[in-house]
Amino acid sequence: MISIVEERREEQQRSEFEVEEVPLRIWEQVTNQIRQEIVSLQNQLWQSNIDKVFQKGNGVPKIFQKKLRMMKMGKSNRQCSICCNSFLKDETIIQLPCKHIFHKSCLSSWLDHSTKCPNCRSDVLDLLMSQER
Repeated sequence: MISIVEERREEQQRSEFEVEEVPLRIWEQVTNQIRQEIVSLQNQLWQSNIDKVFQKGNGVPKIFQKKLRMMKMGKSNRQCSICCNSFLKDETIIQLPCKHIFHKSCLSSWLDHSTKCPNCRSDVLDLLMSQER
């Protein structure tokens, strides 16, 4: 008699676990979907903030970028503040009107999206236009 009662308890416990397992799977699916939505929203917010910081689409026109002073780097231990890599000897660099220097490729990419100097935040486009007058 005792063994029959114990077997029934075990069966009830198993059946309870199996019944609860289905809702648990559903909750896992729901949480995974919510997690994916959160990640997607975070990426959208991040991209929106990047566009605001770099003023996407409001950069310095190529006509004005060509007027910037290009030169070869001599021996130096300075770094480009955009990529944080050291300047190499005989590497092409560009000097902005505010006298800050950068790698040509770094600055071209930067000025496609922003009119501000990465170091001092002076308006490069305004300085170039005033030099032209």
